[in-house]
Amino acid sequence: MVGNKVRLRPIEPDDVLLLLRWINGSAALQWLQPRLPLTQRQEQAWAARAATDPQMPTFIIQTLRGVDIGVLGLQLESNRGIFGIAIHEPRFWSQGYGQDAVEIFVDAAFQVLPLQRIELLVLPENLRAIRCYEKAGFTQEGVLRSYLYNRGKMQDMIIMSVLHEEWRRTTERT
Repeated sequence: MVGNKVRLRPIEPDDVLLLLRWINGSAALQWLQPRLPLTQRQEQAWAARAATDPQMPTFIIQTLRGVDIGVLGLQLESNRGIFGIAIHEPRFWSQGYGQDAVEIFVDAAFQVLPLQRIELLVLPENLRAIRCYEKAGFTQEGVLRSYLYNRGKMQDMIIMSVLHEEWRRTTERT
């Protein structure tokens, strides 16, 4: 899958150390749901599953110049996909790489999978991500109050989605 700024490539066994660095120390972690640090063995198991599990299509986000900058994927549940993305390299933030990745992935997912909707959760203060998702066609549906414990307090999460029919209308116009 190739867009204007990024390509999405499969996860490879050699990616484990990069993924481990990202999940245990990336600046993007402030925007992700909290988790304990992972060991190399745990990350190897996750990467192996992400690379092969059809219920969890996951890809490395790479610039067109070949720089790995993040990860995105879906968790499939019935006719919906739960989307997640992280641009882990801050020097690529606010330059359209995330939006390009979201758009090409959502487009591919709706073309290939029998999905009615793709949804995601985002922290209300992550304004950069919210703008990115809205530009890519997602709509805010509501707020999940006191949804998770993060940084010493309960935090709300915004739920956003794009429906298959909305995506289809948008692609028919272009």
